[in-house]
Amino acid sequence: MIKKTTGMAAIVTAAVAVAGLAPQEAMADKHTSKGTSAQADIERRLQMMEDEMRALRSELAKARSDSKANAAQLEAQQQKVDQQLAEAEEHEKEHHDLLFFRGGYAKMEHGRGYKGLETLLINQEDNDNDGWYVGAGFDHQLTDDFWGLTDMASLDGEVMFEYKNFGTGTNTLIAINETSAITGTIENKITQFTLTAAPKIKFNNMGNFRPWIIPFGLGIHVISPPSSGVTVLNPGLMVGAGAEYKIWGDLWAGLDFRYHFTGDDLDIKSSNGVLRGVDTDGFTTGAFLGFGF
Repeated sequence: MIKKTTGMAAIVTAAVAVAGLAPQEAMADKHTSKGTSAQADIERRLQMMEDEMRALRSELAKARSDSKANAAQLEAQQQKVDQQLAEAEEHEKEHHDLLFFRGGYAKMEHGRGYKGLETLLINQEDNDNDGWYVGAGFDHQLTDDFWGLTDMASLDGEVMFEYKNFGTGTNTLIAINETSAITGTIENKITQFTLTAAPKIKFNNMGNFRPWIIPFGLGIHVISPPSSGVTVLNPGLMVGAGAEYKIWGDLWAGLDFRYHFTGDDLDIKSSNGVLRGVDTDGFTTGAFLGFGF
């Protein structure tokens, strides 16, 4: 009986011990699980903060790079603007107009003789077609880049006048009616005054050397003595080419060639048909000296 009682007591004691141990282990396992979850949460938050910091550093680096690129671009644009302003100021300082004085050789296609024409004046002989000329004019620049088409050429407007001398001729005063007598002969100079206006294309890509052409121009010619029809004025067309070189400062020297085409306005007509008038076709070639202004 005593042994049985003792055995029951041992069993109860063991059960109690086991019962007491199980809650403690369960609590320990619960605490361990909570600790692991908290640590995982902290690590997750730390990782998120690290990702955010990395993104912020990346954005900051990109902002710095963009700022440097923008600064470099702004600096390049400022340098370009400064260069354009300097070029504009230099362009304003330059003189683009030219006052020039010309002189040289002149030649007519035909002599100015009026043989056999019964007018107030008769030239007894055809004179030499050669002569000389002097003149002056000015160029005014209309555009320095051909209105944006090219920087290689500019367009000027030229106005020029010249005096040509082709020697002398002998004229005879003839009878106006049957009762009048010839009173003698006179000597006169064969001259011509020409006024022209024309566009002039100048090629500016060769430094101080500047060739040019005149594709067309209007010329007005006044002759002396008058034609057989007592006419002195004749319009025509002028073409030309030349080149100029800046020798010092605004001083230019050059050569040119010009040809004048004219009509038959100085011819006269009679009952016997067209009589010979005056042909003012011809050319001039020579040198000129120009002053920029």
